[in-house]
Amino acid sequence: MNRRGMATLGLALVTATVGAAAIRSVEQDPKPAAKNDPNGWQLPPDTEKTTNPLTVDPTVIATGKAIFKDKCQRCHGPGGVGDGPDADPDHRDDMDLTNTTRAEENSDGVMFYKVWNGRKKPKMPAFSKDLTKDQVWAVVTYAKTLRNAH
Repeated sequence: MNRRGMATLGLALVTATVGAAAIRSVEQDPKPAAKNDPNGWQLPPDTEKTTNPLTVDPTVIATGKAIFKDKCQRCHGPGGVGDGPDADPDHRDDMDLTNTTRAEENSDGVMFYKVWNGRKKPKMPAFSKDLTKDQVWAVVTYAKTLRNAH
């Protein structure tokens, strides 16, 4: 093999080696782990830092209240204390949206995630197929006003 062929072969080997190493590096980089919420939720790592993109105003709150009444009240109750007719009696504390001590655990992003994704046990329906993201953000906005009512 001549010099040019050797150089080409050498370059190809270096390129292949570097490329393979880069692929292994990407494959070995672990994805950020989900954060375990004290109440059993598996939250993505950026959930707590996600902020509500809507401007809080009376229209957004009224929209959120109407959606809450239609979609959430049967479990969370009219005042959000977890006393709706479909509430899980074994998890009423988890369903109480007015508990100000739990507010720190439920930032806007956490609340959005829980409404959007739901979970099987304890039961929380996912509303990603029924509501738009802006509607869920409106519900989050309204639910936060329930904290202030108690």
